[in-house]
Amino acid sequence: MKECIACHSGQIKQVDIITKDKEFTFIENSEAVASTQSHKIIKFVCLNCGFISLYAEDYF
Repeated sequence: MKECIACHSGQIKQVDIITKDKEFTFIENSEAVASTQSHKIIKFVCLNCGFISLYAEDYF
């Protein structure tokens, strides 16, 4: 189980992040592909402290 690197809470949720101007929205459980088509970007948000973690994984 993942835990937050900032507050060590186990309340982590995988999300996608949509931005518009100065606002952003989280969408639960989706994945985005980087423009290079060589990495999958996985985003997690801590429901306890709000820390956002980004992970890139190679895929082919």
